[in-house]
Amino acid sequence: MCGIAGIWHLNKNELSFEKLKRFTDSLYHRGPDGEGYFIDDKAQLGLGHRRLSILDLSDAGKQPMSFADDRYQITYNGEIYNFIELQTELAAKGYTFKTETDTEVLLSAYHCWGKDCLLKFNGMWALAIWDNKEKTLFLARDRFGVKPLHFLHTATIFAFASETIAFKHLEDYERKIDGQMLVRNILDYRRMETGGYTLFEGIQQLQAGCSITLSSSGRIKEERWWKTLDQVTLYKNSYENAVEEFKDIFEDACKIRLRSDVPIASALSGGVDSSAVYCMIKHLMEKKENTKRVPSNWQKAFVATFPGAPEDERKYAEEVIAFTKGQVNYIEPNYKNLPQDIIQSTIQFDAITGTALIAVRDVYKAMRENGIVVSMDGHGADETMFGYRASVAETFFDAVLSGDKLREDDILETYINMVEEENRSSAGKRLHERAKQILVFEKGGLTKKSLNKLKLEVKSILHPNHISYLQKIKTDDWFNETELDIPSVLFDKYPDFKKYSRSDSQLLTDFHIEHIPYNMRDFDRASMQNGIEIRMPFMDHRLVTFLFGLKTEYKVGHGYTKRILRDSMKGIMPENIRNRRLKLGLSAPITTWFNGQLNEFVLDQISSQSFIQSKYWNGPLVKKFAENRTNNKTWNNEEAEKFWKILNAHIIIRNDKSAGI
Repeated sequence: MCGIAGIWHLNKNELSFEKLKRFTDSLYHRGPDGEGYFIDDKAQLGLGHRRLSILDLSDAGKQPMSFADDRYQITYNGEIYNFIELQTELAAKGYTFKTETDTEVLLSAYHCWGKDCLLKFNGMWALAIWDNKEKTLFLARDRFGVKPLHFLHTATIFAFASETIAFKHLEDYERKIDGQMLVRNILDYRRMETGGYTLFEGIQQLQAGCSITLSSSGRIKEERWWKTLDQVTLYKNSYENAVEEFKDIFEDACKIRLRSDVPIASALSGGVDSSAVYCMIKHLMEKKENTKRVPSNWQKAFVATFPGAPEDERKYAEEVIAFTKGQVNYIEPNYKNLPQDIIQSTIQFDAITGTALIAVRDVYKAMRENGIVVSMDGHGADETMFGYRASVAETFFDAVLSGDKLREDDILETYINMVEEENRSSAGKRLHERAKQILVFEKGGLTKKSLNKLKLEVKSILHPNHISYLQKIKTDDWFNETELDIPSVLFDKYPDFKKYSRSDSQLLTDFHIEHIPYNMRDFDRASMQNGIEIRMPFMDHRLVTFLFGLKTEYKVGHGYTKRILRDSMKGIMPENIRNRRLKLGLSAPITTWFNGQLNEFVLDQISSQSFIQSKYWNGPLVKKFAENRTNNKTWNNEEAEKFWKILNAHIIIRNDKSAGI
């Protein structure tokens, strides 16, 4: 896990070592264990690397790494978890290895199979390979975009880096905020990751499952090498067989992700997903099967706690620790410098987020301070097994539309049990009301009144000068949400979504468009700001494709989300956690903060001239609303989340010279 960067002067102007080093070293936080640089003087191309040492801690693992008599040079961020198996396969073909790294295996695989090697990798990566013979630069990103890769391409230069913040340090380039992208991020911060967009003019993202080949002429060829739906086989066996197969894949996904030459820990919330990962690790280590390259110190769990806040899940984490007899560090927030922490983390994050990331960041910070370098996390289960209320709601609507009353009652029970007990009655009523609206919509579409109401809501948020940034508005008004009509390129990648039921389509959207892309971004930056590598067994492509091939009722039903996961973990994790239904998730207690510790901070920010006179939102209107809620300490979760995105943008703008006021 590392920070990578590269510069190619397509106009053949001299590339200085200092320019490459400054660009690369802006990513020091991603790789504090070492640095490396390569420059091809003839091509005026350079590759940079900041190293986070995980496998083969010796200098033999340094990057950029050369291969095949210096034909190839690679700078690479990520892990190929099945590198041991690939090394054996390549050795049988005559390849020899000088290091204990997965990087050398990756290069050998590229030399042997070309671009098709990507299909053989089980892992996460963002990589760049310079071919000195063909004079081409090949970049690729893993199937689901776990590892980031941003690039700038003009007539004179091609530059790439792990984070957008690096481009602030790229000489001869003035980074500027793109106002249209900023507004779209505020309104729909999730989907922006999927389209390859960023907040900044000219800086793009290589999309998940894609590769780029750049020639010396400056011509760029982008290819999609992975489509999930092309790899899905519909599962036809019984539920009992599916549970066993799921367990086998999940177990192996955890096993190969334990390969490390440095200490491993787990980020534990007390929810089903992170608890399943932590308990499966214990189960594997007790079996003592094939533990090659597994560190002896894997027992620690790190838990974020928020005493007095609804987001606090400590009591659940304590049950897991008692069951596993593991070691635990409880991380309590330090509110002493909370406003400054908010500002600092927002600036360093360099993008619009759904919540303050300091809570997540502090978990990984504590890990690093305790000598941990790798974290085993539970991300990815919600998006494949109906972990969000919105996806469960779509399953309910499918049942209503099909007239399946038994299924309708089952899913209603599942849905309301994801909500706090005091809110379950109202949640059930709202779900039924939405279902009625859907039935009307299916017959006659949106009414003129509901569409006008939607447009009015959007206009009340934005500054009049930026209404033009909105494209055609669409809505599922039963969710009471407003969203942009994001460019169709997002759906062009997955045109088969429309063939699926509402619930399966929502699940595919959660995974490929809405939740996974921005979750991967958030956790990558939160962890890598502290030099921690996150590994996610639920993101194993074998598990993902298996789950998308299952019937919906295998994943949600009988009163539970993630049904197959829960049933596969019988006897491996505590029953109270395995059967836990309340859905919280790891996030900062923004509502509590706005009504308490951040009260004065909010009032200060919204009273600034830059906030009130913003080009991007209706400053006076937002100020009046936020002032009322803050003075009366009456923020609720929905309002706090909505306001946070504007506050987030405001902090970024105030600290970016190009944004203007």
